[in-house]
Amino acid sequence: FEDGQDGSVLVYRAGDRQLIDTLAPGNSGFVRVVMRGMARERRLADVGKQPPFRLARHENGQITLTDSSNNKMIDLNAFGASNVAAFARLMAKNTEGSK
Repeated sequence: FEDGQDGSVLVYRAGDRQLIDTLAPGNSGFVRVVMRGMARERRLADVGKQPPFRLARHENGQITLTDSSNNKMIDLNAFGASNVAAFARLMAKNTEGSK
């Protein structure tokens, strides 16, 4: 995840840095709030933006976001179906791009 110059949020696949989505300003509010919170913690810990975040779907259907720099994990399912769907959509786009 990276901030674009126009206020968008750019979403890249960690392995090959392929752009998989662009979240325009005013859209995807839940994703923006979660990622800004994670980025804030990295700034406070003086961690750069390079360590990737890991978005994962577990066998039980749980979707989590983990900061690989500190192993902090957020259970996205705890925020309700519409919010977790915003991250699930990014996972689907990532899968589409790797075919």
